[in-house]
Amino acid sequence: MYDNDEHETVAKTLWSETLIEVLCVALSKNKGDEQIVKILTDIRAKGFKDPYVISKVRNDIDNAAASRVKALLRKA
Repeated sequence: MYDNDEHETVAKTLWSETLIEVLCVALSKNKGDEQIVKILTDIRAKGFKDPYVISKVRNDIDNAAASRVKALLRKA
């Protein structure tokens, strides 16, 4: 399955989608920055672009979480 988003096209696997879910759960539970940065690093390694990740978080959680991810991506 492919995601034809304006930000990127990426082959999705169960593991890569699970990483996005793990990120959303960690953000929802207000985990520490270090844990979030590690997850973001893993997500980037799977080929996801930053705008896509920010958009997913915004849609799945809220704007505040998306802003936090945007700031933490600078550290990842």
